[in-house]
Amino acid sequence: MKTAYKFHGAGNDFIIVDCFEKKHLLTANNIKFLCDRHFGIGADGLIIIEKSDKAAFKMVYFNSDGNEAEMCGNGARCAFAFASSKQYCKNPDIFEAGDGIHNGKLISKNKNEWVIRITLKLNSAPKKISDGSYFVDTGVPHNVRVVKNVDKIEVKKEGAILRFNKSLFPNGANINFVAIKENELFIRTYERGVEDETLACGTGITASALVVNKFLNIPFPVKIHALGGNLTVEKENDLLWLEGPATHVFTLSYF
Repeated sequence: MKTAYKFHGAGNDFIIVDCFEKKHLLTANNIKFLCDRHFGIGADGLIIIEKSDKAAFKMVYFNSDGNEAEMCGNGARCAFAFASSKQYCKNPDIFEAGDGIHNGKLISKNKNEWVIRITLKLNSAPKKISDGSYFVDTGVPHNVRVVKNVDKIEVKKEGAILRFNKSLFPNGANINFVAIKENELFIRTYERGVEDETLACGTGITASALVVNKFLNIPFPVKIHALGGNLTVEKENDLLWLEGPATHVFTLSYF
């Protein structure tokens, strides 16, 4: 019998498996099964918490298709909240992810909900691409598309077409549709690996904030409204900070 923890960050939901004291034996098929919303627990991704020789802990992130990804912003906030609850880290502290070392900070806690700030890496600066939209890599690749009304976008349909457009994105990309109102962003995201719209995407939110700051002169901090909640992106001393909620939903045992 094993234990799993269900968390969500602004509606972006994850299964957390605690392997701080033991090695995990999960296969890609195990992860796909656990993330399946009909036959498993159901989640956008699965996070394994391990020991690290470089930081307080290591977060290993898998998309719901069973494939490992370099980073997940909302997942990292949930991982830091979980590690904090288990006293695996201090406040503030550093943690390791697939793309390197990140900072984490607990802002507040109320019962089963934390407000967490984590840093994200900028692997490639925002740039305008051939179709007039933008590309930026904040740990994973993102396409940012400024639209008038995100409510009218068929995100799953249009996102899938763009995500698999090899001429624009040879390695695929997450697709973010962004509307701007009074310098605040309203965002909807199609995530690769999940292959569907998610209620929030932390790396996509950060990518979108970088784009509107650079090309549309919207100042930091940038407030972003996702379907699952509200987040803030700040830039301090050349560090990109993503702040938002991390909620513990339930704990369960599985075979």
